[in-house]
Amino acid sequence: MSKKIAFVTPIYTDDNFTSGGVKLNYILLKGLKDKGFSIDLYTDNLVSNKKNIFEGVYSLKELEQNRKLYIIILSDKAFVPSDITYIHDHSYNFRVEKMSNKFSHFFYKIFNRKRHIKRLREFYETKNNICKTQKVIVSSQILKEDMIKNYGVNPNRIEILPPPIEKVKSIQRTTNEIFTFGISTVGFERKGGYLVLSAIKRLAKKKKNFKVIFIYPSKNFYINLKIFLYGIRKYCQFIPVQNDIYKFYSSIDCLLMPSLLEPFGMVATEALSVGTPVITANHCGAADFIKDGYNGFVYDYSSRKIDGLVCAMEKMLDLKNSDTSFHDNCVKSVESMYFDKFLDKYLSYINEIIAAKKD
Repeated sequence: MSKKIAFVTPIYTDDNFTSGGVKLNYILLKGLKDKGFSIDLYTDNLVSNKKNIFEGVYSLKELEQNRKLYIIILSDKAFVPSDITYIHDHSYNFRVEKMSNKFSHFFYKIFNRKRHIKRLREFYETKNNICKTQKVIVSSQILKEDMIKNYGVNPNRIEILPPPIEKVKSIQRTTNEIFTFGISTVGFERKGGYLVLSAIKRLAKKKKNFKVIFIYPSKNFYINLKIFLYGIRKYCQFIPVQNDIYKFYSSIDCLLMPSLLEPFGMVATEALSVGTPVITANHCGAADFIKDGYNGFVYDYSSRKIDGLVCAMEKMLDLKNSDTSFHDNCVKSVESMYFDKFLDKYLSYINEIIAAKKD
């Protein structure tokens, strides 16, 4: 049987990745090609194809007429016909629950009616299509729960496969005089930037000695105003988007990931891979890999309250930064997530479906 597969996605690029999911698509497809598969791409938004790993590139509307050419059809959205769908994002219902309250969502539906209707239409289309997919892959337990609750997917058809991390050469860790937290806040509110500012204010009143480095690419009047009003300027440092993100991870003592919405959060596992502990909320996907006091802390998130975040940051400050076993624990906790193991698992799902088709 031919080893030709189709990959279906709304948008594809092989450089300048805008999200972890988009980057994962390229890494996965390159790995499948290296395993001897020939791949056709179906998309209506081809941003970049410089690496040219495809046999052919087609529009989404051509998939139905060509479906018999392939041993299997893969996608990163709930397209029909798809055999395996790797879902990277939460449902619209979940996003509304975590990012707004009933009052704000009521006004959102009124003043952003067209966008609301569009998102509802996409939600129901995905819900209809995903239930026709043979296997749904998600990156985390919280995303699996979302698929079951809001899309009605049979739990027996869902597999949890976290996105892979790349192996990096040993990086020299920076020894900081002041305990240094770091956070990537491109998308300041969604990534929990304002929560961290409030937590800094609380910790500053307790006379804690620390600083927080924010990766944030532009100056923002409202953010600077909050910092001024809170009186926390000396605790905050802002830097541009980093070309070498692993160097950043190695320069801080702890990574903060208090996102309001985070299906997984590859920054967390990337940081762990170089020995940097992580603090995250229990509704973030990467919380599956964090064990309190072992490689970081997971705090309970409820209604954007910062009590849990403040407590976790205090616990981290109280730990001895010189305890090298703590950093070793971080590295060990993600050893199962390197790409070769990820690809082997994904291939096992492909072979399972191909075998079922033969029967």
